[in-house]
Amino acid sequence: MYLMNLSNSNYSLNKFDCNWKNVEEFLKKHRLDGIEIILHEEENLNNMPRNIVKGMHLKYFPTWLDRYYYEEKNEKKIEDDKSNNTLVSIFKNEFNNAKKLGAKYMVYHVSHVTEEHAFTFEFDYSDDEVLSATTNLVNKVFDDDSEMLLLFENLWWPGLTLLDSKKAKRFMDSIKYKNKGIMLDLSHMMITSPSIKTPREASDYIVNKIQDLGEIKDYIKGIHVNLSLPSTYMSQNHKEKYKLISEIIDVKQKYIKTIEHIKKIDWHIPFDDESIRNIIQLIKPEYVVYEVLADEYKQLDEYMRIQNIAIGR
Repeated sequence: MYLMNLSNSNYSLNKFDCNWKNVEEFLKKHRLDGIEIILHEEENLNNMPRNIVKGMHLKYFPTWLDRYYYEEKNEKKIEDDKSNNTLVSIFKNEFNNAKKLGAKYMVYHVSHVTEEHAFTFEFDYSDDEVLSATTNLVNKVFDDDSEMLLLFENLWWPGLTLLDSKKAKRFMDSIKYKNKGIMLDLSHMMITSPSIKTPREASDYIVNKIQDLGEIKDYIKGIHVNLSLPSTYMSQNHKEKYKLISEIIDVKQKYIKTIEHIKKIDWHIPFDDESIRNIIQLIKPEYVVYEVLADEYKQLDEYMRIQNIAIGR
């Protein structure tokens, strides 16, 4: 099944004149089976055709671990305060929304990073600490087995990097939800090896890492197809850049500057090389998601065309 990522936000749907029929026509044009949706409140949901929703990308909180530890420590106090919006309640609501939309799978990011450490790469928590806390949270939230797949996505920050098969196996074994798997994000894996400079090098690296996973490879049910080759940018020292950003008082401006930094690492452009076929052939995923970011319809249209050609569709 071939999909593309899309949000129901006005910003995202403006490319289609906020008309879901235009989205459906776009999917037909590029021979895509539907979308992996990122829910943004209630915008544009009334007229959204449910049949195009195949997956749902759950909310992602990059810096969540300290908050979760606080919520665990003060569980009784928080339970008494009915207005408190905990991580458990947020993700339970996401789970319910995915059921209502009829999604076939959900995607959950397994990572933790602070704003500062996104620049310095000097982390407070280890992979094991992030994986352990994620297990605790996930087992509280997804306590009702369903037909929907719960797919865990890799990142390059501490958590599920998929660079260590033993850690990955311990994590997958610890998740009680039965219908579980992995959503392999290609760019996120590329970023774990900043020396990569070409798409062909990237595909060779990913194929090797997948083979190193052994039996865990069978958990990979979907892939986010995209490309990131940020070797030049990542070779720079960003500590001074963060120092300047940390002095910005306006929260929105600070957020924008941080996102600009992340986008220079994680590009979200098409994987425009036929070597992508080697990855798909090795994994044989159920879901292939074109996860790219485009500012306008024309650019998104071109991205879909490029990706289809590279894959050979």
